[in-house]
Amino acid sequence: MAEGILLKTVSETQKNDCKVSSMGIHGLDSQPASKNSVLACSEKNIDISAHRSRPLIPGELVKADLIFTMELVHKDFLKLFFPAVADKTFLLGSWPQKETKKGNIKDPIGRPLKDYRKAFDQIEKQIQRVFPYVVHYLP
Repeated sequence: MAEGILLKTVSETQKNDCKVSSMGIHGLDSQPASKNSVLACSEKNIDISAHRSRPLIPGELVKADLIFTMELVHKDFLKLFFPAVADKTFLLGSWPQKETKKGNIKDPIGRPLKDYRKAFDQIEKQIQRVFPYVVHYLP
């Protein structure tokens, strides 16, 4: 959902030189977005039906300007296994302020559609909040 929301935000601001991609720490490859993710996004006119999961790709992580995670545990995982990207990995719900557990956006996987809608709203709110910082931060 986050990739779809951010891609829509990028397209609306015509920041065409901003590349957005999503990867997961669980190593799943080529899996479609969950039915409830697709539904929650489609309700907001975002089509993620073609999305496929990707595992972490070390080369892409190193090349990234910014890496956002939804939960602190994801950030800690990246810091542990990919220390070279620790200084550019942030919790979406907190950046650029101090990170706290309140900044976590819980993954709704396997939950009812209402939980996906809630996660969508949280992600969208945070992307709208941080996007001006992102644009300023990027080269």
